[in-house]
Amino acid sequence: MANLYIKAGFKEGKSYLMDSYVSVPFRITNVGQVKDDGSLYMMLGSTSPGLLDSDNHEIEINIEENSRFQLQTQSYQRLYNMKKGSSQTTKVNLAPNSFFCYVPHPVVPQESSIFRNRTVINLDKDCELILGEVVTCGRKKSENIYPNKKISGEIFKFTYFQNVTEIYFNDLLVLKDKIILEPKVHSVNTVIQLEEYTHQATFIYMNTKSSHGACELIEEVLGIIKNEKNISFGISEMAANGFVLRILGNGGEQLFNCFQQIRDFLWDRKEDSVSSNKDKACAF
Repeated sequence: MANLYIKAGFKEGKSYLMDSYVSVPFRITNVGQVKDDGSLYMMLGSTSPGLLDSDNHEIEINIEENSRFQLQTQSYQRLYNMKKGSSQTTKVNLAPNSFFCYVPHPVVPQESSIFRNRTVINLDKDCELILGEVVTCGRKKSENIYPNKKISGEIFKFTYFQNVTEIYFNDLLVLKDKIILEPKVHSVNTVIQLEEYTHQATFIYMNTKSSHGACELIEEVLGIIKNEKNISFGISEMAANGFVLRILGNGGEQLFNCFQQIRDFLWDRKEDSVSSNKDKACAF
């Protein structure tokens, strides 16, 4: 069992690392030295090449009132050959008027890997949340990186992949997203699955501040992704104040870079930079 605990606090106008605990293979590093926006920026790394058979990770993150915390990752998360499987559970608690952002590098489930991931997020009033995930098909062959080498590559050779995300506001479930990929049982290349694509990405934004609607933000996000090539996507306004974006593509780096652009726009914008009209109906 590997554990990671982070508590972000707020003092004298700045967010800071209030408390933390890590066990092998986790490690965290402050990467916000060049920032002057008063936010806390941490990078999550690992001394392990990825998740191995029977690995179980437990992560807990608490963001205190008025804190802004952005957690980044060092590299792709690899899931190796397994017989029993591995798991990761992440719990995040946001106090009033806090902001949490987590858009990690893509997940690479390699041949015969078995992985179950569950993320539970609790939001209080006046909070903002940015959450992203990119799932690849495995170690896909890249002609551009290794043009002169014969690399067979792996496309959907993993055994099982499951990701469950639950978001609560005032202890009420407002969003539940569940993704299950089991290529040996259900073909992922059929209609209403991934079809001709090999990568799937999900981006979630939620804002519990009552003064701001999501439609204008969705329009801005559409402007960011409209120039991306060879993708299919859908974006939906949530019943709660926010949106969910799903993208299908064929490259992990492309989808991750796209999510970084959306993340930076939402993270850096001022609250009044987009006109607020919570009752406006989205017209797409």
